[in-house]
Amino acid sequence: MIVFDLKLALFVLLLLLAALIWLAGTAVSHRRHIFSLPTSSSNQTLDAAPVGLLLLNRQTAVTYANAPAQRLLTGEIRAELLRDAQSLPAERPTSHYRVFNLAADRAISWWIYALERGSLVLLTDLSRQRQIEHASQLFLSNLSHELRTPLTAVLAHLEVLRTPDLPDAVHDNSLRLIHQETNRIARLVQALLDLGRLETTAELERRPVDLLLLAEEAIADVILEAETRQIAITLQADTGLARVLADPDKLKQVFLNLLDNGVKYGRPHDKIVVNLQKQPGAVSVVIQDSGPGIPAEHLPHIGKRLYRASADVAGSGLGLALVGEILRRHQSELIIESNTEGEETGTAVRFTLPAI
Repeated sequence: MIVFDLKLALFVLLLLLAALIWLAGTAVSHRRHIFSLPTSSSNQTLDAAPVGLLLLNRQTAVTYANAPAQRLLTGEIRAELLRDAQSLPAERPTSHYRVFNLAADRAISWWIYALERGSLVLLTDLSRQRQIEHASQLFLSNLSHELRTPLTAVLAHLEVLRTPDLPDAVHDNSLRLIHQETNRIARLVQALLDLGRLETTAELERRPVDLLLLAEEAIADVILEAETRQIAITLQADTGLARVLADPDKLKQVFLNLLDNGVKYGRPHDKIVVNLQKQPGAVSVVIQDSGPGIPAEHLPHIGKRLYRASADVAGSGLGLALVGEILRRHQSELIIESNTEGEETGTAVRFTLPAI
């Protein structure tokens, strides 16, 4: 997948046009060097460019490098680039493009335009693009796996239902599993749509929110499921909590997802405590459970899309990714701590919201 940035492309074209005009001017005036060095005012403009700009003389010595080029021009990259520039014929104008791979997720590209009196070089860091491509490939791979499992189960049980003289118990069990797996696919698709809409929404509709009231509403929505699983939920809050500026629906979704995780992964007689605390200019939220905890090897990945620490518990693997994106839109972040050993096992998730 190639990410095409129209603004960057237009900027590069304008930069090339300006450079070619510059080259023409220097050729007419028969100056000794390929370019006059930019003035201090033009330096500031070129340093803010999204690409690196280099000017080389006939001996391929660097006569100018803007700030992005200086950052990118490390020893290995510099040696390879100058080697390419030296290999270009000086008798006629020519150009050369190359992508130089440094590692699996890092690459630099350069475009060299060589003329009789020197060369113009444009440097672009492709690392971010590579990371996006890698993340997209991993996401599609995980999504294919998440869809393949329920679809395989649905197809298998549809074949079972076609069996003549099928016992009622087997018939009912197949229908139940088909319903269960199609619901799983529907939840996954809905979570993907929610996350996609959130990421493409410019701004959330935020207004003053009573966090205590919102937490009470979220607990009320999950309390029946918690009681069915014999899990107790309690709410603790400091007096005189300030209101926060938030999108109430999105923020309630954060509470619901975090509480739902505590209930789903909890064991009978486990406890979940929601604690709202006053902080200087903010309100801190901590949701602590006494469940089995999250193994340490899963903690760095637990907020990634479609990542699940346990395949034994139903879920889309998108809940924490959605929570993280919502909190990011509220100038906050989710912090997760967990313990799986000893008597005090459990998970604590926390975030802080600016008060108004």
